[in-house]
Amino acid sequence: MKTPPLTTTGSDGLMIDWIDEEGRVYAVSPHEARELEVDVEKGGTIALERIYSSTSAQMLKAIARGETPPDPSFPVWVNSPSYSEIPMVATVVRNPGQGIAVVKQALSASLLGIGIELSERMEILSQMIGAATDACWCIEFLEPVDISLSEEEIVDSIFKKQSRWRACNDAMARLYRVPPELDFNMQPVARYFPDTEVNREMVRELVRANYRLDRAAAIDRRHDGSEMFVENDFRAAIRDGLLIRLWGTTRDISPFKEREQRLNDRADTMQDILSATPDPILVISEEGTILAANPATQTAWAHEAEDILGRPIQRFVETRNAAEKLRSAASENEDGECDLAVISADRTKDIWRFHASRLEGEVRRYVVTARRKTKRRPRVLTEEAF
Repeated sequence: MKTPPLTTTGSDGLMIDWIDEEGRVYAVSPHEARELEVDVEKGGTIALERIYSSTSAQMLKAIARGETPPDPSFPVWVNSPSYSEIPMVATVVRNPGQGIAVVKQALSASLLGIGIELSERMEILSQMIGAATDACWCIEFLEPVDISLSEEEIVDSIFKKQSRWRACNDAMARLYRVPPELDFNMQPVARYFPDTEVNREMVRELVRANYRLDRAAAIDRRHDGSEMFVENDFRAAIRDGLLIRLWGTTRDISPFKEREQRLNDRADTMQDILSATPDPILVISEEGTILAANPATQTAWAHEAEDILGRPIQRFVETRNAAEKLRSAASENEDGECDLAVISADRTKDIWRFHASRLEGEVRRYVVTARRKTKRRPRVLTEEAF
């Protein structure tokens, strides 16, 4: 059993944590537990990223493993319960065979050696993100994700490991309808980015795209629990084979999805109507290429759909200049009709009356309906009937 190298007796006002040689925190001082709202169960461990920023965590891991000798004192950034980072100065005490103890004290940024220029740059970037109209977000993993795992294990880890929002702007809070009195960065990630099959598939695509993905569709939840179709651009921070952060922008595409659904519903309805129509109906291009045909076309002319789609209508019509006649019929100066001799698959020919009309749009296309002309009875047979 690991024993802390420093006793907490008489040091209740110090922030101390004990890190094993694998880079995991296995104990914290009472003061640190209270201040950072962390707890390590007896015999358990927590990830370093739960207490430290990713950069500080990586540095302390290297020290705990003996890969990097520590300076007498050095700066670290500690995660506060309010999801901000506190600059501190740290000192390491080694505990042979059991890792290290890290003693920390909060100090100002100036004492930590952060220059005015760097502070200004950070302020400018913060203001730019904060003022952006696009929803900007960042998810930081308190338990980094090992990207050497299988795809499904990575997906599971992204949804199940501890994570938090970091540096999300006001536009993000507005997009998810978070009440003004709440800080979006302090809300649970899973509340807005739930573990659903749609979102899992998006993460699979992210993994396959090497953690750089644009226009990725997902279904998120607003603060009130209502669903929202969104489109994300993803970027990632990966260090030593571990996924530390995901960040990017999000757009609400619900109105477009609703419009798409209405168009699909309308298309399905039209498809049902066209399928039930007994007359042949075609869509042809300006050049006379057949672009679409309803089932009645096959019934009437015995041509399979794959035999006529993408082919010139003239191939199935004996009348010359069929496409030109149909375009002329669709013009405003004509009644919209013309007669064409259609050749069926069995090589029989019949006269069909075609009605053509132009579809709206940049590309010229025509809807053509056909109805077989009634054959006139011979005159002699008509007289005999009387």
